[in-house]
Amino acid sequence: MKRSKKVAALGLLTAFSFVAAACGSDSGDSTEATTAETTAATTAETTAETTAATEPMTTEAAGEAVCPTNIVVQTDWWPEVEHGGTYQLIGPDGTANAENFTYSGPIQDKYKVGGVETVEIRAGGDAVSFQSGDALLVADDDIIFAYLPASDVIKASATIPLVAVAKTLELDPQMVQWDPTQNDVQQPEDIAASGRQFLYFEGASWVDFMEGSGYITADQRNPSYGGAPDQWIAEGGNFFQQGFATAEVFQYENIIPWKDGKPADVSFYTVGDLGFPNYPAVMTILASRLDELSPCLELLVPMLQQGWIDFFADPVPVSDALTAINETYDTYWKLTPEGNAAGVQMMVDEGYSANSPDGTYCSLDADRMQTLQDILQPIYEAAGNDTIDDVSTVFTNEFCANAPGA
Repeated sequence: MKRSKKVAALGLLTAFSFVAAACGSDSGDSTEATTAETTAATTAETTAETTAATEPMTTEAAGEAVCPTNIVVQTDWWPEVEHGGTYQLIGPDGTANAENFTYSGPIQDKYKVGGVETVEIRAGGDAVSFQSGDALLVADDDIIFAYLPASDVIKASATIPLVAVAKTLELDPQMVQWDPTQNDVQQPEDIAASGRQFLYFEGASWVDFMEGSGYITADQRNPSYGGAPDQWIAEGGNFFQQGFATAEVFQYENIIPWKDGKPADVSFYTVGDLGFPNYPAVMTILASRLDELSPCLELLVPMLQQGWIDFFADPVPVSDALTAINETYDTYWKLTPEGNAAGVQMMVDEGYSANSPDGTYCSLDADRMQTLQDILQPIYEAAGNDTIDDVSTVFTNEFCANAPGA
């Protein structure tokens, strides 16, 4: 189960040559995927035909102004390829604003429904002083969607009722990483046995799961991680650290000089490896706005998901734009074409970009959500925290009914 050198071994020169074919296969499904060439040539036509032929997504309904003119999406981190399908809505010709860390522009014509004219994508993490997506939804009515892990939707809904309406990725690339030369980790319990600190972002529900499962101790929890590699470099990677397997592994193994002045191998467990079947960054709204937004979501959610399919079919334009956006923002968070290629290839190879079990690129699996609830509820009840009783109240697949599949 332990992983290492997963990203460094990727064939970067061919990273995008098979993306469309690979991302079209669901788990256990050998159906041949639509090729990138076909997807690129027919996306607009297919979307129009689906809209015209499938109730209630009629051509007439798609033209009604049932949506806000500007759709604001609050993400959970700096721009990265793990957000590519959302940035696809604008494409590579938007405007990056370094003062407020936003990327905005007209929505591409092929995604334009319900009166939507523009999209604004806001960076998260330390771009918003690590405020959580649920708190930002409450604080700012302009935000329609916030990226939240499904587990955090379950956790937060006890006090701020939320509804997840669509996935972004099928699997969660969130990980725990370590230096394999300093830590002999053969099973998750070895992390606790090491006694070393685990640096992470405050409030992550999957860290509560790790402690509840005996994979870390309370004394090891260190919520001081800020996302930059500075401390890892300064201390030579002598602790465990949170990250994204699809991003940081490549950076530490190929770019960041953290060991003896050079990049070096890291090992990692994703949260899925640890037995936590989370969805990352689900598109989440306030439950109090569900009735208000439903006519819009019925039209818009399938277009949001078409953006993901189109991104994986041809990721280079938006991936390059993400690199440029981060250059404009001018923070420690940087992307490279090679790292982007490796991240996309890993998402394809490892099933992060797979369809949902129902064949759409959209829905959240009810059994999987119940599993998350069954894991988290006793942990939070034991801690004296409020919990939800019925996980079905925090997500809905009704707006995925007309969503496409890759």
